Amino acid sequence: MPLDGPDSSARLAAIVASSEDAIISKDLNGYITTWNAAAERMLGYTADEAVGQPITMLIPQDRRAEEDYVMGQVRAGLGIDHYETIRQRKDGRLLQVSLAVSAIRNSAGAIVGASKIIRDITRNKELEREALRLAAIVTSSEDAIVSKTLDGIIQTWNRGAERIFGWTADEAIGKSITMIIPEDRLSEEADVIAQIRSGLSVEHFETIRRRKDGSPVHISLTVSPVRTADGQIIGASKIARDITEQQRLRDAAEEASRMKDEFLAVLSHELRTPLNTVLGYARMLRRDDDRMTDYMRDKALDALERNADSLTRLVNDVLDTSRIVTGKLRLAFESCPVDQLIHEGIETVSATAEAKGVALEVRADPGLAVMCDRDRLLQVIWNLLSNAIKFTQAGGRVRIEAQRSSGTIEIVVSDTGVGIKGDDLPYIFQRFWQADTGVSREFGGLGVGLALARHLVELHGGSIAVDSGGSGKGATFTVTLPSAGSVLARARTLRSVGK
Repeated sequence: MPLDGPDSSARLAAIVASSEDAIISKDLNGYITTWNAAAERMLGYTADEAVGQPITMLIPQDRRAEEDYVMGQVRAGLGIDHYETIRQRKDGRLLQVSLAVSAIRNSAGAIVGASKIIRDITRNKELEREALRLAAIVTSSEDAIVSKTLDGIIQTWNRGAERIFGWTADEAIGKSITMIIPEDRLSEEADVIAQIRSGLSVEHFETIRRRKDGSPVHISLTVSPVRTADGQIIGASKIARDITEQQRLRDAAEEASRMKDEFLAVLSHELRTPLNTVLGYARMLRRDDDRMTDYMRDKALDALERNADSLTRLVNDVLDTSRIVTGKLRLAFESCPVDQLIHEGIETVSATAEAKGVALEVRADPGLAVMCDRDRLLQVIWNLLSNAIKFTQAGGRVRIEAQRSSGTIEIVVSDTGVGIKGDDLPYIFQRFWQADTGVSREFGGLGVGLALARHLVELHGGSIAVDSGGSGKGATFTVTLPSAGSVLARARTLRSVGK
């Protein structure tokens, strides 16, 4: 359609008047000659205020040199397309704009001015910056941020998703989200998509997903609908946080709570048994009649002493455990002959072994000595011997021996008792753990003795290990401690270095 004649001029005037872009013309001296309605809205000046004024009223001081460049291009008959810059409104506010500038020619073809089309791109730039900011957040997030279609096809996959699930973005995008969902949890995906289609979000849903190597990963999942500008739901955005460590700590806390409850039940049972005996015999002694013979009185006193001793050991074990946990257990070291400690330990348990019909065997190399807290190391030896006797049937044997081994002293306690299952060996020195749990179990005890022994041995700079051939094949506990000579030699070396 030709653009000359009255109709064409009217049409062009209508286009300029209705344009959403500011359309301005100016002469070669830089004075504004026309100013449309969009220029009024965008820049704040009315046409009466703007026409006849220099175009520099729109240009910030630090950008005045741009105008010289623009006019140089116009005089040369060249245009400028989509030049992004800053212009200033009447109220002083700065706008980010895109400029297109063309030369205006008269009927003879001479350049007499310039036409400017100004588009406000401030909002576009804000959106662009926001998009870049969000992209940076998604890229750097430690969480997996994944988007998918309503059919479950992965659209985006950030670095967090690569780290948590093991697939790269190239491997994941275009694939079904079910690649990370274990078969027994596929129904969860259908439920999530149903929520999303309804316009609802799923928040902090804890579940299990699958890594590339097939291993499970505990995650907390938040899923939100992805909408178009008109509100249509076209997909879902997922944020998955790896909570494997939190789940481990939670499981550990629950296990600790369970063990605490079990320990308290066992403690009450272990305390009640000797207390009932003490109470019964105390009432018997209070009766001073013909039935209380000397034999019965001696038996009652023996039972009272034995059960009071048992109560004392139980309470001391609990207190020692508390001291170790709080770091309040203190040791006083001295050089102690190992054979003497072993014989004292044997004396302590010999009556129990004899009553049960368990033979005790001792073999200790002479001249062995360790730096130790005498009472505490004796406590370890007594504990190991008592345990061995407790778990050995009548007619069985418990053996303790001590020997030197490459600068260390080994104290070995072995028995022919019930043994330890291979699956239970890793837990033997765990506090409150017992292979046979519950108050109706065959063997008594709180389940703290071996844990105490381990802590006490480690406080002496040593180690303790257990070995067993399995159920019915006995057990062997080996305590390894630095010899007194090696400890003293090391101390002298440190003193000489310090000098």
